[in-house]
Parts: sequence; C-alpha cells; structure tokens
Amino acid sequence: MKKIFDTKETSDIKVIFLDIDNTILDFDAASEESMKECFRRAGLVYKPEMLSVFHEVNHKVWQRIEKGELTMDDLFYVRWQPILRQLGLEADGVEMEKNFRIFLNHSAVPVKGAYEILEYLFPKYRLCAASNGPYDQQINRLKKADMLKYFEHCFVSEKIGADKPGKDFFDGCFAQLPGVLPEETMIIGDSLTADIAGGKAYGLKTCWFNKNKQQTELKSDGKPDYIVMDLSEIKEIY
Repeated sequence: MKKIFDTKETSDIKVIFLDIDNTILDFDAASEESMKECFRRAGLVYKPEMLSVFHEVNHKVWQRIEKGELTMDDLFYVRWQPILRQLGLEADGVEMEKNFRIFLNHSAVPVKGAYEILEYLFPKYRLCAASNGPYDQQINRLKKADMLKYFEHCFVSEKIGADKPGKDFFDGCFAQLPGVLPEETMIIGDSLTADIAGGKAYGLKTCWFNKNKQQTELKSDGKPDYIVMDLSEIKEIY
C-alpha cells in the first residue's frame, strides 16, 4: 500500500464505496467468456487474440461515457460495431450487445482477495457498491457471487440516472445516506477517472486499486489518497 500524501487518519471514515467491475468482480475474465458465447451464438469463430480488440474498444467507449459524451443507452449501438469492424467480421452489433449482456449477467468471477476484504470491512464500515452499468446486471452478478449481502446500498448508474464520475451520480448516492458527509466516505476502485477523479472532486477520500500495476503519471486533480495493488493491502489503511 502506498500513501500518496498526508491525509487525516481514516478513523473518521463511516462509509466505503466499492466499485464493482475489476475491483471486486473480474470484468475482464467475465467478458472473455461472454464474448466466446456471443460469437458461438452468432456463428462466428472466436480466437483468443480477439479479446484485446474488445478491451481496446470497450475502454474507449467507457471513457466517453465517463466524460458525458455517451450514455448507457448508447452502448447498444457503439460497442460491438467497431469491434466487429476491426476484426473484419459481419454480424448484428445490437444483437451481439444483447447477447453479451445476457451472458455477462450470469458471470461472477471474483477478483483475487475480494471475499477476504469484504469480510474484513463489513463489520467495521457501512459498505456501498458504486458502479456504472445496467442495474439488474450488476445486482445479479453480486447475487451470483454471494456478495450482495455485504452492501447496505448498491448505487448503479442506470438506477441513479447519472454516471460516475459526474456530480449527479454522487448526489444520488448521498441522497440515500442522510447524515453522512463526503469527507466521512472513502471510494475504492480501479478507474482513475470514474472512481478517483470523481470521488476526489466530490470530497471523498480515495483509494486506487491498481491491480494491473500501471505506470502512469498521476494528475493533481485525480491523484488518489492511497494506492493498493492487491486488495489485501486495504487492511493497512483501515
């Protein structure tokens, strides 16, 4: 665990927001299995090297969603078309997105150490999931992983009506947490934009889960209070 700069002790923290995808549930692993099933249903041949194209396009799409350039509804029309085009394949992109969500809905691969850190934090803090994505999909995946029981609230962008890192998303969260202040809340997530920059701008303490050990220059407006590369390191903070 790396502390980036001096902050108040975490003894004043009452609530912890936990991102879902690639923080406690492994979206990368789940998306590969879902992609295989989508290809099978569409009569396409899946090759492992195709996964990198999915991640490249998916990352760009979510960056645009986080910047407010796209909405969740746009996902149906903008995710699979460029993937198929780059792969030189022909299929119905909207149908691929529908099938991808169906298969993803039943996938719940935990990130290494996720159960252990949830068990550790649960008796100490009020835990809330905080995620961009379709509401039913995220809830079903948490249920399947037997993680839903840890969360007092599940704040999902589709239900809130706004996406991280926007102020409206956090407004929606704190509207359901009467008496809780942003400075009494920590957000833990893998995204420097959605989780860290968004949380920091709203006044939350922030912890970046850098599970891929990225070497990146941290901008002052998005610099986390803490960095962990393994979920077990969170125990050193709390």
